[in-house]
Amino acid sequence: MLEVRRLRLLRELARHGTIAATARACSLTPSAVSQQLALLEREVGAPLLIRDGRRLVLTEAATLLVGHAEAVLAELERARASVAELTSAVRGVLRVAAFPTAARALLPTAIARCRRDHPDLRVHLVEADPPEAVAQVASGALDLALVYEYDLLPRVRDTGIETTVLLREPLLAAIPEGWCPEEGPIELAELAERPWIAPHGDAALRATLDRACGIAGFVPGVDYASSDYTAILALVAAGLGVSLMPALAGEPAPDGVRLREVVGPRLVRTVSAVVRAGGAGNPPVAAMVERLRVTVAGVSSAGRHA
Repeated sequence: MLEVRRLRLLRELARHGTIAATARACSLTPSAVSQQLALLEREVGAPLLIRDGRRLVLTEAATLLVGHAEAVLAELERARASVAELTSAVRGVLRVAAFPTAARALLPTAIARCRRDHPDLRVHLVEADPPEAVAQVASGALDLALVYEYDLLPRVRDTGIETTVLLREPLLAAIPEGWCPEEGPIELAELAERPWIAPHGDAALRATLDRACGIAGFVPGVDYASSDYTAILALVAAGLGVSLMPALAGEPAPDGVRLREVVGPRLVRTVSAVVRAGGAGNPPVAAMVERLRVTVAGVSSAGRHA
């Protein structure tokens, strides 16, 4: 009989590519991962791995087995969720990750609502960027994560997770007061000759900025870069340039800054909750996702009436 833990390790190796990265994702030593995969090869009765330089390449048998492992792990997650649903008990510890703007703008209210409605549920929150958060949810290190993606970039789907869209928010141009009309969206090309303040830590947003400006027919002249939206907004308020940011990061705008929705092209960031495949029915997970929906609805309504 195949050991589920070893199947999970093979799935993680397919995702991460090296024994060392798989060991880090699963909180094991590299030697332990190697030993377990060797045992799995004996259980299967066929070679699973071929070494190619420093990387391990999965054989055809291993690739086939990974597909079955995804189905098995999702079914086990559904089974756990179904048993938990019988009691409808929202208790225990829920391990959650979020990117910084969601951790600031969405999670505090959602967690407070969960604590009020389900006092036996403890929520542990850590900050993590989307690729790391998705990997940790799929590996079992986290139960739920908030992630984002930009509409101009290719989307990579992970079969080990399920995604619930919470919010589609526009990307806004942050512009010094007096540099643009008081109302209405702005064509990106109108900012072609302005100095730009670029995001430094969010590689996806920087790629979106470059691609959007290319569509609009220019290359942004970047004078400043920062990983801190507060610093970016301060630079804009000082009249040093314009920037592009998600609505959650920029609203409400500080004095001296005007936020304008961008057109030509229109840009959107999608914020989603991800859980392990089959795990959406688990009562603590379902409770948190529902409170996130309520919180997002309140944030969206406040934004429309601001």
